[in-house]
Amino acid sequence: MKLSGTSMSTPMITGAIALLLEKYPEMKPDDIKYALKRCAVDLNFPQNRQGWGMADIKRLIKEEEFHVRH
Repeated sequence: MKLSGTSMSTPMITGAIALLLEKYPEMKPDDIKYALKRCAVDLNFPQNRQGWGMADIKRLIKEEEFHVRH
């Protein structure tokens, strides 16, 4: 079954943020937003259709360069 939309993305992103904060508890909301945006995969659709793109949760948790901006 393939599902999409905010009803599917909300729990996935919430879970990803929980994992991110478990690993990097010092992150602030702006840090999280920046990390999510930087780890999004462009799907080559207009922004009003894809937003920032598809979340790459593995990259989000792994990429230390996105955590805690200065």
